[in-house]
Amino acid sequence: MLRGGTVSTDGGPGSAVPRRAFVAGVLAAAGSATVFVLPALLVWVAASESTVSWTSSLGVGASLWLLAGGAHLTLGAAHVTVVPLLALALSVAIGSWAATRAAREAADARTIVLVRDALHRPLALALGAWAAGYAVCALLWVLVAFLAGPSPVVWTLVLPVVVVPVVAVAIALGRLVKGRPQLAGPGLRRPAWFPDAVRRALRPGLEGAAALLGIGMLICGLFVVLHFDRVSHLQGELRPGLVGGVVLALAQLSVLPNLALWAVSFLAGTGFSAVEGASATWTGSRTSLLPMVPAFGALPQPGAFPGILPVVVLLPVAAGAYVGWRSLRAVARLSTGRTKLTVAGTAVVVAAGALGLLDVLGGGSLGMARLSDIGAPAGKLTVALLVELGIGAALVLAWDRWKLRR
Repeated sequence: MLRGGTVSTDGGPGSAVPRRAFVAGVLAAAGSATVFVLPALLVWVAASESTVSWTSSLGVGASLWLLAGGAHLTLGAAHVTVVPLLALALSVAIGSWAATRAAREAADARTIVLVRDALHRPLALALGAWAAGYAVCALLWVLVAFLAGPSPVVWTLVLPVVVVPVVAVAIALGRLVKGRPQLAGPGLRRPAWFPDAVRRALRPGLEGAAALLGIGMLICGLFVVLHFDRVSHLQGELRPGLVGGVVLALAQLSVLPNLALWAVSFLAGTGFSAVEGASATWTGSRTSLLPMVPAFGALPQPGAFPGILPVVVLLPVAAGAYVGWRSLRAVARLSTGRTKLTVAGTAVVVAAGALGLLDVLGGGSLGMARLSDIGAPAGKLTVALLVELGIGAALVLAWDRWKLRR
């Protein structure tokens, strides 16, 4: 009688936690895709003169969801590789929240059963089942996209199908272990193969990258405000209607981090290209025939910039100083100079590498011909940020060394 009236969460054969987590993963992927599929269907309903079927709109919505997850699309000879980074971040954030909820029951088990001194077994099963459910549902949307929408590039499907749920599970695991450290053994909390300097440098480096990205977003928002008349004029010329206007505004908002990377590249001195023939660097801005994208109305007017403009490079240098200061906070005050230099240098590499990786992930093609190569040059941007962030961090380290010698 006691056995029959007890609910077990210790990962035994009769545990229903993994099954519920699998269903939760399926629902999470379905709900995330609905954010793209539903607007596509609403636009089809609102467009009374549309000649495409509702299944095509469904396929377009599925393809856009895969694009938001990192996949690339092909439409005839055109290739679309611009991944809306804000939509990607929201997908991961919502997924991590859903995975945390799905694994909460397993994490709250009274008895901790560690597997190979690494992770609580029921928690591992629940998170694995959630990721599997998400991937299965994502594969169904892949099938819909291949049947009725722009075709995804096969090798890029690993991002929305595998990488997104895995990253969401990793974030959820971090939250659960932070709330209850007993869920993870020392082999997982501090693995022997992970250098201590890298572990200490991760947070300062990511914070520095986030600070620069935030500065880029502020610059983009400022330019939209300053040139709002041009932006609103382009929006009006498109005549998208109420539903189409809302969808268009949300689509442009979803690529705000992409545009912020353009701004960061301009600050770093490597510039950016809106289309072939339209670019902006420290020396000036060139223009060309631009696509009817309202946000492009906020681009700088063509012409030469003031000679003092390169002073904007002080912003990446200041971000490097912040990275250096946070790196010093991550080590003991009286640590050796070599330790501080190693942590700060690693943090600079993390910050520059993270922004370069985001630029690569964000893609650089909106079609073909003049739209086939747009945005910031990821390689040059990473190298420039390494130098500029390194200068800022070096100044902070020198100041710290001078204070200790006084």
